[in-house]
Amino acid sequence: MGLEDRSLVSRDSKVVVGPDLGFKSVVGRYLFVTMGSTVAVIVFAGFAPSFYLRAAFRPDGNISILLQIKGVVFSAWIILFLVQTILIRRGSRTLHQRLGWLAAAIAVAMVGLVVGATFEEMRRVPPTPPAPFALAFNSFDTAVFAILVSSAICLRKHAEWHKRLLLSATLILLAAPILRLLILLNGDVSHDLLVFDVLLVDLFFLVCFAADLLTRRKIHPAFLCAFALLVADQVTTFSIMAWPPWVDFANAIQRFVS
Repeated sequence: MGLEDRSLVSRDSKVVVGPDLGFKSVVGRYLFVTMGSTVAVIVFAGFAPSFYLRAAFRPDGNISILLQIKGVVFSAWIILFLVQTILIRRGSRTLHQRLGWLAAAIAVAMVGLVVGATFEEMRRVPPTPPAPFALAFNSFDTAVFAILVSSAICLRKHAEWHKRLLLSATLILLAAPILRLLILLNGDVSHDLLVFDVLLVDLFFLVCFAADLLTRRKIHPAFLCAFALLVADQVTTFSIMAWPPWVDFANAIQRFVS
């Protein structure tokens, strides 16, 4: 049978087979596994000097117990997200559902650990990063992450919403490792570098949009809602960091936890 004859539709399977659908099928099948793998690589690369390969990069440096726990828990989320995408790809839905509740517990722990890590950053002398930046950067990203994960749990019976919301929540976590990679390349933190960081995170959503347009001919509302939250998060973060009431609020928290 030639390729030109393989565009027939099986009356039993209802599946269209044809060369024009091959790429679309690959994108539809492996988008989430590919994105999960990409996120895992970026997170490892971004945090290798300060966490995963710290003994090699900074053998004399110390890291607090809280930050070690935070690193392990956040790593568990990244690994588990990738594992979950592979399980769905292989059809292991029962195990996927069981591990889902473990992921939910990890997400709750992540939120609490961000709060603790933010306070720890504020106790440093001098605080690195400055208190207003640390509070804004950590608070709004974490709030959006929590909203997306909780929404995904509520919509777990709606697979198209569920998987896109969880992917979106995981993509939001890329801001920190990407920023660390940019700092390694640039050597310093600047306003332009921070803007470039958030634009790179946005780029991952554009890839998801393109995948949906290719496979569904329209962008799923889950991606649109998540991206709207992300943009609101980014705009708010940059707008509020130098706002005097926010600066006073962050400095007050800093004095309280110090």
